[in-house]
Amino acid sequence: MCGIAGYWGDYQPELLGSMGRAQAQRGPDDHQVWHQGRVGFAHERLAILDLSPAGRQPMWDFRQQVLIVFNGEIYNYQELRVRLEQQGVPFRGESDTEVLVNLLSVFGLRCLPWLNGIFAFAAWFPAEQKMVLARDAAGVKPLYWTQGAQGRCFASEIKALQAVPDLNRELNPLAIAAYLSLLHAPGELTPLRGIQKVLPGTYLEWTEGNESKVHRFAPLPYAQPIEDLSLSDAVAGCRHYLQQAVRRQLVSDVPLGGFLSGGVDSTAIAYYATKALGDGAKYPCFTIGPSHEASLATEGFVEDYPYAQLVSRQFKLPLSVSGLTGLAPQQIDRLVYQLDEPTPDLAAFTTWVICQQARAQGVKVLLSGAGGDDIFSGYRRHQALASEKYWGWWPLGCRQKIRQWTQKTSPQNPLGRRISKLFRYADKAPDERLASYFLWIEENTLATAFSEEFQQALGMQRPVDILQASLRQLPPKVSRLNQMLHLDRSYFLSDQNLNYNDKMAMACGVEVRVPFLDLDLVSFSERLPDHFKQAGTQSKFILKEAMRGILPDEILTRPKSGFGLPLRQLLHKVYAPHFKALAQEGRLEATGVFSSQGVLKLLAADAQGEVDAAYPLLGVLFMESWLRQFNAR
Repeated sequence: MCGIAGYWGDYQPELLGSMGRAQAQRGPDDHQVWHQGRVGFAHERLAILDLSPAGRQPMWDFRQQVLIVFNGEIYNYQELRVRLEQQGVPFRGESDTEVLVNLLSVFGLRCLPWLNGIFAFAAWFPAEQKMVLARDAAGVKPLYWTQGAQGRCFASEIKALQAVPDLNRELNPLAIAAYLSLLHAPGELTPLRGIQKVLPGTYLEWTEGNESKVHRFAPLPYAQPIEDLSLSDAVAGCRHYLQQAVRRQLVSDVPLGGFLSGGVDSTAIAYYATKALGDGAKYPCFTIGPSHEASLATEGFVEDYPYAQLVSRQFKLPLSVSGLTGLAPQQIDRLVYQLDEPTPDLAAFTTWVICQQARAQGVKVLLSGAGGDDIFSGYRRHQALASEKYWGWWPLGCRQKIRQWTQKTSPQNPLGRRISKLFRYADKAPDERLASYFLWIEENTLATAFSEEFQQALGMQRPVDILQASLRQLPPKVSRLNQMLHLDRSYFLSDQNLNYNDKMAMACGVEVRVPFLDLDLVSFSERLPDHFKQAGTQSKFILKEAMRGILPDEILTRPKSGFGLPLRQLLHKVYAPHFKALAQEGRLEATGVFSSQGVLKLLAADAQGEVDAAYPLLGVLFMESWLRQFNAR
């Protein structure tokens, strides 16, 4: 895990140092730069595999034909190394980076689908005068790029690209609206028009004088035929692929451990990790301590801590507990700066606290349960979608009436919020209704928080349209559930959960790995029939069946929870005065995005139970902080 940056154009070599320093937290173990002519690379190293100088980057292949800067891990690199050795390729060290750069040298870009790992890299091919940027299929590792009058630049983080002299800092209204309505900017979008993301499972090809070309190397999602599996075969397959994924991701030359929420995902990973490591090996786990039950109840959550304790005792795992009460207003700036994108999710703060504790104990790698909900169907919106079989076929007039009636339900309790959200878009067409499950607020309601100028700049653009368009790219006859899982994996997971996990962990010098996104396990999940994922109201059915008799029953039957904080309590008890101060000081108006009067009205409506705007309002705080710190207007 590292930070990478570079350029191809008429830039001064000093730019490499500026970009590297901006994301230095990603690589506390080493800093290296290389430049020649109009090309330059910078690398900040967090040493995980081959800690010797042989693992330093930028790195050339064995015949000096490809130069690479690489961030991530290739879990099957040892098998790929054997393949190269059979071709007579010599090796200097033991790193996966050296395997990758030699694969590119010998096999070219056709090797990309062979990589089972999490990665972002840039490769320079001097003989062809070509640069390639690539990102892993799940989008675990971030990669941003920009093009200006002087050339093209890339980096692991937006803050590194702030140093680019010809960066276009114009705001992207569609992205900003998305951060407040979806809690993330989907696809290529970032808050600035001049910066884009490399899409998961794709690579960019840059050649002199030509536009960037995007190529997809990952297989199209849900293109495989569904298999007619028996329950016993599906259980066996789930166990096999998950155990294999965890075993692969334990490769490390530094101490590793895991997040432990006490949910089925993190607990299953802990079980297979301890089994693979063997007796006497340590697998330290990290969790958040108990908070106030009443506060969590307002979010519809239950405590994780008792379940994490149970798992710790059952499998004899060392458990470190971090105390956490809430994110204070004065901490927002620091959190947003490290987040790099204004992603309003307090789970990011939880991740940050846990990773700080892990690093303080010398643990540089943590295994996470992220992705389990997104491949096996674990979110409440999946249950909501399943309920459509009872009402989705009703005539439009009936669906309009149920929408109107349920919107009168108070959002001040979890059940009221869920009923309201379930039928909020009941009268929409199927594709729009499915995409709208990802919205945290109605777009018309959110619009009142924006300034008139911003509303004019946004025009008719809607973030939800990006999700709808993505559905049309799927193969025909993909089920409604798999359509939703596609949106989960392509946007919510990649652009929100994985993004904040990476940024928060790397801010502490910690690498986060995600076994549930192993390529073979994901492929297996795509071949499963729907009833093995969502069985009535039972979410993640096949995973729980696979773990039955292995994990404690209390873990398999516990209610769904989130790895976050009681936002709705914090919003009105802690953040309300901060909103009023921002309004009085003119800082909301100064963004050019918000209307102070509109934001305060939305805050009051949320307090009175007229709307559920907690997360979009947190988004206002995060966006104001981001725009100010990143000098974007």
